[in-house]
Amino acid sequence: MKTETLNKVTETTDELLKLISSLSEEQLNKVPFEGSWTAGQVTDHISQSFGGIIETVNDKAVPTERDPGKKIDLIKGIFLDFTTKMTSPDFVLPSPPPHKKEVLVADLNTMKDQITEAIKTLDLTETHMNFEIPGFGKFTRLEWINFLIYHMQRHTHQIKNIQQLV
Repeated sequence: MKTETLNKVTETTDELLKLISSLSEEQLNKVPFEGSWTAGQVTDHISQSFGGIIETVNDKAVPTERDPGKKIDLIKGIFLDFTTKMTSPDFVLPSPPPHKKEVLVADLNTMKDQITEAIKTLDLTETHMNFEIPGFGKFTRLEWINFLIYHMQRHTHQIKNIQQLV
């Protein structure tokens, strides 16, 4: 379980990093169409979410009374349904442009290292009790990490679409 999770986090983060690194500062900060975030804003949103998930995963958790991966398919189905438009919660709204590519890449690399350490050292089957997403109930550490993975995959897809327009 840990090896598979670690591999998925690494592959997903590396794909995002490669994509962001391929964009110029101008492309990163150009609005592709009215009402859209820039690629830099999407990356900033991912970083804010990533940071929050790292805090959550590293926080106190308790033994789980159910399959620790029970909600993963639900999370995956929601995030990888690209036909559904989602609205970000206010606490992870991105800052306005401009964004510096080097800062975004450095932040993502740091967070990748932090989540890697958490995966290696923590019991992923335990349930975090202090925060939940309304309608989903409490997540295990494993589910939070998969939330991160599929959230990044959704937004990597979004940045690829933005890249086509800028």
